[in-house]
Amino acid sequence: SNWCGAMFQKWEAETDTRSHTQVKASIARNIKKEVAKLYPSLGDDLDKIFPKKHPVFLMKCLQRVTVVESRGFWWFYRVSDGPLIPTLRCLHKYPNLLPQVTVDKGAIKHVLKGSKIMSPGLTSKGGDITGDMKAGDPVAVMAEGMPVALAVGKLVMSAEEIRETKKGIAIDDLLYLNDGLWSASHPKNDTAEERKAGGKKKKQEEANEGEDEINFDDDI
Repeated sequence: SNWCGAMFQKWEAETDTRSHTQVKASIARNIKKEVAKLYPSLGDDLDKIFPKKHPVFLMKCLQRVTVVESRGFWWFYRVSDGPLIPTLRCLHKYPNLLPQVTVDKGAIKHVLKGSKIMSPGLTSKGGDITGDMKAGDPVAVMAEGMPVALAVGKLVMSAEEIRETKKGIAIDDLLYLNDGLWSASHPKNDTAEERKAGGKKKKQEEANEGEDEINFDDDI
């Protein structure tokens, strides 16, 4: 349907994943290099996301969307041949990876249903679209009164055009809170739960250092 800008609105990992493959070490290095180049602010945290000798997986989720998995988490996604973009969960951990735009309170419920984001939601009172982002650039979508991003998507027009026209579709190709990808993206072996259960201690000790620092429980 035309209003829907969400890529994972009805997606379910079990039934809709097209392939899930471990990549060769050379491809894993290229992915890490690309992330380092696109998101230099990650600094040393890049090695927490992609520790040496840890396997990296590519998950083909939809016809044109591939997700990068490392350490049981889904960190980045690619639409067609576009750049790697942080998933929402990654943005909650590292909030400054993308330019941020803000929707007004009235737009929140529409975004959380997977609607494309319209320009008035960004230009009206409570909204914010500053900066010189170009059409096609990925942005983190914040909202009045919410501490973390509620969506990530791609600008359909430049920020300047959105500010000038104040109408039409502004952001498309969305991931949003509680969509299919978000719901399925809890770690496969949730070490936090294992710790709570007090079990699998040896496994935890063997896990690489920094495991606790990539614990999302307190972020969400």
